[in-house]
Amino acid sequence: MTRRLPIAAGLFAAAVAVAAGQPADDLVRRANAVMLAGDPAAADPLYAAAAERTADPGLVAYNTAAVRAAQGRFYDAEVLYARALDDRDCPPTRAARAWYNRGVCLLKRGGDAAVYRSAVACLERCRESPGADDPLKADARRLIELAKLLWAEAARKAPRPESPNAPTPEDLQQPPPPQTAGSEPETRHDQAGKDGSTDTSNTKQTKPAGVQPTQEPGSKSEQPTAGVGPQLRPLANDDTARPLSPEETRAYLRQTEERLRKERQGLLRAVAGADRPGVKDW
Repeated sequence: MTRRLPIAAGLFAAAVAVAAGQPADDLVRRANAVMLAGDPAAADPLYAAAAERTADPGLVAYNTAAVRAAQGRFYDAEVLYARALDDRDCPPTRAARAWYNRGVCLLKRGGDAAVYRSAVACLERCRESPGADDPLKADARRLIELAKLLWAEAARKAPRPESPNAPTPEDLQQPPPPQTAGSEPETRHDQAGKDGSTDTSNTKQTKPAGVQPTQEPGSKSEQPTAGVGPQLRPLANDDTARPLSPEETRAYLRQTEERLRKERQGLLRAVAGADRPGVKDW
C-alpha cells in the first residue's frame, strides 16, 4: 500500500503538468473525452485546471459534478450542481439538467425525509424549467413520484414527525407533503395538462445527465447536453400505485446502473462527434 501512494501522486502531478498552458476549452474537451472513456479520476485534474482559467465557471462546475457523481460522492456533486445553478449566465438547458441531476444525487444519497423532500423540490424545478425538453420532463415526473414514496417512508420511520413547513436546505418552494394511506389523493397536473401518476414501475432514469461540451469563444448559443435521457415507455394507466420499499428501490437502481452507463456513453459520443483529428473518440 505504501508503495502505491507515490505512483498515484505522480500520475496526478503529471496530468496537471500536461494541462499547464492549455486553453480552458481544450481542457474541458479533453476531460470530457476521458469521462467518455470511463475514467473520472483522470478527468478530475483536467477539470480542476480548466476551473482556474475558464470564462464559464458554471460549465466546469457542472462537468466536475458529473465526475463526483461517477465516484459516488453524491453530496459533493450536489454542491457543484448548486454552484452551476448560481451562475447568472447559466443557459436554460444546462439549468434544467442541473436541477434534474441534483435531484438524482439527493435520491442516490438518501437519508432522512428532508433529503427526499429536497429531491422532490429539485425535480419539480426541472419539470417546470423552460430549458427542459419533453423526455427530461417525463423522467423528472417519474422520479418525483419515486421521491415522494421514499419521502413518506422516511417520514414514517422518523422518531419525530417532520414539519411540512420546515424549509429545505435549498430554500426552495416545496410541493405539498405526499399523501398517506387512508387520505384522499389530490390530482396533480403537469405542464401539458395531464393528470400525474404515482406509478413507479417504469422508473428508468436515475443517472445524472453527464457532461456538457464547450462553446465556441464569444458564442451565446446553447450547446446540446450529453445526458442519459433514453426513450422511456409511457406511464402505465394504473389507478393503483404499488409502493416500493427503499430496499427494493435501491436494488432496482443497482440493476439498471450498468445499462444507463452504456447509454450515457453512447449519447456522449453522439454529441461529441467523430473524426476529430488528434483525439480518440472525440
